[in-house]
Amino acid sequence: MTFFDLIYFSNPNYLILIAFVIFLYIVKKENRVEQNQLSSFIDAKLLRHLVSDKSGKRLPSWVGIVLVSLLIVGIAGISWEKKVEKKYITPMQTILILDQSLSMYATDIKPNRLTRVKQKVQDLLVSIKEGNIALTAYAGDAFVISPFSQDKSTLKHFLLALDPLIMPLYGSDIQQAFSTSLALISDPTQYTNIILFTDDVNESDFANIKQQLSGYNVKLNIIGVGSNEGANILLPDGNTLRTSAGQVIAKLPVKELNQLARELGANYYSSDLLPSDIEAILSTPISNQDKAVEAKSQSVDWVDKGHWFALPFLIWLLYQFRAGVMLALFVAILPFSPKADAIGLDWFYTQDQKAQKLVDQGDWESAQALFENPKWQAASQYALGNYDAAAEQLNLLNEQQNSASLEYNKGNSLALAGNLDDAIASYKNALKIKPEFTEAQQNLDYLEKLKQNQEKQQNENNQQSKDEEQESQDQDQDSQSNSQSDPSKEKDEQNKQEEEQQPENSPDQDNKDATTQEQQEQTPPKQEDDPLTPEEQVALNQWMRQIQDDPGGLLKRKLWYLHQEKRAENRYRQQDGLPIW
Repeated sequence: MTFFDLIYFSNPNYLILIAFVIFLYIVKKENRVEQNQLSSFIDAKLLRHLVSDKSGKRLPSWVGIVLVSLLIVGIAGISWEKKVEKKYITPMQTILILDQSLSMYATDIKPNRLTRVKQKVQDLLVSIKEGNIALTAYAGDAFVISPFSQDKSTLKHFLLALDPLIMPLYGSDIQQAFSTSLALISDPTQYTNIILFTDDVNESDFANIKQQLSGYNVKLNIIGVGSNEGANILLPDGNTLRTSAGQVIAKLPVKELNQLARELGANYYSSDLLPSDIEAILSTPISNQDKAVEAKSQSVDWVDKGHWFALPFLIWLLYQFRAGVMLALFVAILPFSPKADAIGLDWFYTQDQKAQKLVDQGDWESAQALFENPKWQAASQYALGNYDAAAEQLNLLNEQQNSASLEYNKGNSLALAGNLDDAIASYKNALKIKPEFTEAQQNLDYLEKLKQNQEKQQNENNQQSKDEEQESQDQDQDSQSNSQSDPSKEKDEQNKQEEEQQPENSPDQDNKDATTQEQQEQTPPKQEDDPLTPEEQVALNQWMRQIQDDPGGLLKRKLWYLHQEKRAENRYRQQDGLPIW
């Protein structure tokens, strides 16, 4: 632990003034030397009456420099003591529901609606000061992206990874979105702020949504994303979404959204979301403000000790009397700002603190070179996509600490690197240390299922290759036997054909029939027990090949896993006949 880990400056920029004071001292000292040189021009008897000598009554000049410097240290807000206080929060929780249908790629808001939604959600996360936050997303089905938590950084990472193309089912099922979101509320009487970002709604959904919300103590805010004119849907590959009728133009149904807000007693806002709108969205009813409870976390504040550094300066200033008027004026014009977060002066931060500032700015690459803490080194490698390096770092850490969370994170890194066997082993180790580790169990179940599917697919491919090889050998043997037939036999057949006066193309027709029959025999029978349609199988294979290169791959696999669970339990419904956007 370094010296700067023990002290804290709330306004470290003021420390630059120390260098300025030293500079003034040097300049003044040089000027004093020039005044003493007057003795070479003026008679000493006369000079004695022109220049006053009060050196016997004054303290050494360096004392003033030290005390002024101490004053500046006090102004910088020096502290070496922490004060821990209990935090009280209003039992309010917020659910963010994000529409992730393909219409979010519409370009009527530049660059597109999806980007605008992510920007405004980040603004809301900054403004939410207390309470738990949950995040759900929906397209053709709805999923819980993050349950209730106070970890905003995790929510931001999930938010950046969200994309309509990772949703397992296309469409826009807003009823399922409310059903999934309300299921997160354990106590219907607890106040919940629901914030819905959407660009589409049907009047047929109104009654169902109203029925679902009945019985819950919720405040609903609807934020419409888009414009009345609408725009075409520009997909990430550069193509526009089309139907047989032409390009799809996604328009925002402002009238229907306002009608829904009126029927539900909700508030409707456009996606511009001014600061006053955000304040209104996050405002808490008076009836809920007197229900504050003690939070699990505590508030840790540094106690400002700057006044102790100002006291010696004040005593010295009194000693100076009129000679200190300029210094008193200097102190008077200094801005005594309120307590603030430390900024500037990187040399007051440790390497990890500097790296953390870069992470806050999204610059993981520069931060990775600065991190000294092994855990942060592993986190930066993971964020940069260096999953093998992250797994190595976590493995070294785990040898020292043997932690369930380290094993879990190592399993995530190995899984993204494609090492399924090692990842499964890591998840199992995490469960041995912490049997109730739900996330590790879910990831383990998914990887085991994925591995079984891969092995099954590999066995089917191997069997198909063997069958094709065997059929190829059979064809070669048939071809050789036909080419090596007895000439006398061919002559007898020709005589027989002439005697029977058959057409000349009859043998060709026979060969054609035989070839057709062979082709039919070579066609493999259709598998009756395949649980997925061919289209779904192709999509699954493409998805599996893209896992390692997709930055949102972990979230994508989670959604796919949840979707497969719903398929197995028949808990999802495909909206046949409805648009996929």
